[in-house]
Amino acid sequence: MICSRYRFSLYVILTIILGIFSWIVNKWLSIAISAFIMLLLVDLLYCLISRLFLRFDENLKVEIHTFGKIQEKTLKINRLHAKIITSCNTPENQAPVVIMHHGYGSNYRRMLVYAYPVALKGYAVLLYNARGHGKIVKVDGKPVDERSPGDKNHILNIMKDLRGIVHFIMERDDLGRIGFIGISLGAIVGLTYGATMQEIECVIAMAGMHDFKETANRKIRVLSTDWFMKKSFEWSGLEMQPTKLQDRLVSPVFYLDKKMGFFDHPVWDDGNAEKGRKQANKIHLIHAKDDCTVPFWNFLKNKEMLDLPKENYLVLEKGNHWFIKQEHLLLGQMMYWLDSCLLP
Repeated sequence: MICSRYRFSLYVILTIILGIFSWIVNKWLSIAISAFIMLLLVDLLYCLISRLFLRFDENLKVEIHTFGKIQEKTLKINRLHAKIITSCNTPENQAPVVIMHHGYGSNYRRMLVYAYPVALKGYAVLLYNARGHGKIVKVDGKPVDERSPGDKNHILNIMKDLRGIVHFIMERDDLGRIGFIGISLGAIVGLTYGATMQEIECVIAMAGMHDFKETANRKIRVLSTDWFMKKSFEWSGLEMQPTKLQDRLVSPVFYLDKKMGFFDHPVWDDGNAEKGRKQANKIHLIHAKDDCTVPFWNFLKNKEMLDLPKENYLVLEKGNHWFIKQEHLLLGQMMYWLDSCLLP
């Protein structure tokens, strides 16, 4: 990718030089050549962005590529667009199930890079679009609406929706012990409601936040990558100046080592250190040091608060917020954790 960036910069410089030279010869020729080259640069830029962010096309036809080894079922869970992925290695009864939750502004398709290998390992994988997320995609040339209704900026309701997903799993005979994998917003869901739900026996949080208010209000250099990321959240309508109450409702720091009280709010577990230790043991963290959206100190604070042993976390030097091109490392570690927590 670095070579691609250098090559793109070289193209821009050559375009400017060629434009100046052709302008001296003939200004109309200069305009025509420059316009043509700019179109090529735009196409190149789109290809680079696609390679960086778009891992799959809209119609994977994975059942064809895998000769029927993978099966997918689309369903609605409390109006949320969901999908269950299994494989020929998934048990027919009491199959261990892994819930996968995408990040803010994304959709379940971003988690397919993890879902298919985990399904082939013998798990049932349940993915869903959080409320207010999803899009209309084309499958076999026909539009398919994968949107989940609701407000994507109502983070607390997105967190609470996990209960409906778990309830759906508990009512099925073909699904058994439950694990959870979430990235970014999904990590918040996992480190809050996922951490306090006894039904979930393994929580893997990728790029997990510690304190939303502290993270959102950190000092950021103008026009830096962090600044643009924050602005993109603000432009989408997400509240980036939360009140103390809002912060307490959505920040993992106020849920870790606690249980849900009568009024659906985290409370101290009556000093029961054993239960707190059990909760910490099921939590696993993955973070990249160069994360520009959720800075690395969030991981350090979560790790310290939970007193996590080194077996329960994975730190990467590179990968940024979405762990692009680090998926193979994450998959190996995540499947080890899932096996340790969910398999007999």
